[in-house]
Amino acid sequence: MGESRRKQRFGGPAQDGRLLFWRIGCVFGIVAVILTTVCYFIYSHNQKLLARADRAAGTVVELRHGGGDSTYRPVVSFQTAQGRSVTFVTSWGTSPPAYSRGDRVTVLYDAATPEKAEIEGFLSLWMGTLILGGLATVFALLSAVLMIVAKRG
Repeated sequence: MGESRRKQRFGGPAQDGRLLFWRIGCVFGIVAVILTTVCYFIYSHNQKLLARADRAAGTVVELRHGGGDSTYRPVVSFQTAQGRSVTFVTSWGTSPPAYSRGDRVTVLYDAATPEKAEIEGFLSLWMGTLILGGLATVFALLSAVLMIVAKRG
């Protein structure tokens, strides 16, 4: 009896497939919205950093090998405008290393929290935004395709 009620509601196996496509499309759409939101907040953070940050000349003093992965994170030393010496590890890493020991870089930092500095460069500022934006686009397109397929049957 339960099977016949289900068939009445959904109309058989073809209808079940359409419903599955619709549900997966909805999940992908939700993931796309979440990724887009996170991407926006990272972009907004970087724009604010660029607007208010002080700049300083820095030097890559070390390349720190990631714990469980094969990436290298630059360790950069610089002096703030107030003369304070600061050393920080970037929040990202690459393989092969993007920098070598002794490389000169421009550092962006907030005078209130100079230890949260970033290297001024495409990779450090925009790569996360581009990756998340690209993933959000893929999920949105997959969502749209699945929902169109579900509607057309």
